[in-house]
Amino acid sequence: MLNLEGEWSISFAGCGFMGIYYVGVSACFLEHVSHLVQDSSKIYGASAGALLAAVLTIGMPIEQCCESLMYMAKEARKRKLGPLHPSFNLLKIVRDTMVRDLPDDAHIRATGKLCVSLTRVSDGQNVLASEFDTKEELIQALLCSCFIPFYCGVIPPTYRGVSYVDGAISNNLPHCKMPNTITVSPFSGKSGICPRDITINFHEVRFNNVSIQVNTENMYRVTSAFFPPEPEIMAEICHNGYMDTIRFLQENNLLRTGNPSTSSLTEVDSPKPSCCETEYDSTKVEETESANNLLLKRPKPQCKPHWWLDPQKTENLPVLIKKVLCEACKERHTDGQLAQGTERLPGRVTSYMLMPYTLPVKAAYHLTQKLVSLIPDVSCDMRWLYNMAGDIYKQAWKSTDDKIKRCVSVSGP
Repeated sequence: MLNLEGEWSISFAGCGFMGIYYVGVSACFLEHVSHLVQDSSKIYGASAGALLAAVLTIGMPIEQCCESLMYMAKEARKRKLGPLHPSFNLLKIVRDTMVRDLPDDAHIRATGKLCVSLTRVSDGQNVLASEFDTKEELIQALLCSCFIPFYCGVIPPTYRGVSYVDGAISNNLPHCKMPNTITVSPFSGKSGICPRDITINFHEVRFNNVSIQVNTENMYRVTSAFFPPEPEIMAEICHNGYMDTIRFLQENNLLRTGNPSTSSLTEVDSPKPSCCETEYDSTKVEETESANNLLLKRPKPQCKPHWWLDPQKTENLPVLIKKVLCEACKERHTDGQLAQGTERLPGRVTSYMLMPYTLPVKAAYHLTQKLVSLIPDVSCDMRWLYNMAGDIYKQAWKSTDDKIKRCVSVSGP
């Protein structure tokens, strides 16, 4: 039972694209028990969990985080190899998103409360970063915590001049063994907030402090962490995170009627307005002149329910998050219809058959692009290397000519 008399903290496990589960969890926290987030002493996170922890600590709109995550998943699904395609640069998308969305004083808000789990490359030890002097330093710490070797690249990013990789490698659920820590994981197990599968489980594994039951559902979730599923499935995962948090709040007697920051379960169970519904508004009317020159006031009709996303999969989520998920699903169906009209089966089969030949060329091309982006002066360096190679060649050729001349002079009459 969670004790709110003393200090408490929240810890998010690393989970890749399954971070959409945390969007539902965070939305439920902010909607019903916002004081749990605002008054918590620390908010811990590893990998994708660190990103959500930063969003809660800084106070960014959760729907903005949802939109960014759905965009990253869409970009990953575009390619035939998904996130493993050479042209997909997950770390660059994450960085560009943070540079654009994080407020200028993000490092001030995060210092002392946000704890980012990092794995030091030199010795493999875990480090919890909680001090950030600038916004760029905060971004670098979050990038280090999200860097999965070979999945995100080869050269790890640095925080304060030291190279770090994914914090989940050394500690995937920081501070989880301490009392009064709300542990959150999208994998069913013994975390405080996590899915509860119906299937019978006889085995359980612990991955760097995260309890994960061995079952088919978790196998699918682990796969989805690296290869994002379709938007409809991600919307359902988000809703599951919301409802699992409701259950946790119930079990800890945190949903109390009469508290303005909480709601009763009956309020949660009642369906919320759909993101595509337009409520009747008496101030906005259509004016139509009748036969006797009177103005008839008629409310505008409601929009038809969307067909590209089952409303039951998002019925309890806040309207703004519903809208983001709805737009992602609508865009996916629109793009899918266009793709079916432009790319027929023979073309798709041919493109897959040519992959063994085209993939090395694409890999080399995009690797060169990444090197150029990492080393701004690469053109000068290449020119210097070219001149250096030319000088070595000339010296070698000159020494060879001298040897030939000496041999000729010695063997001459």
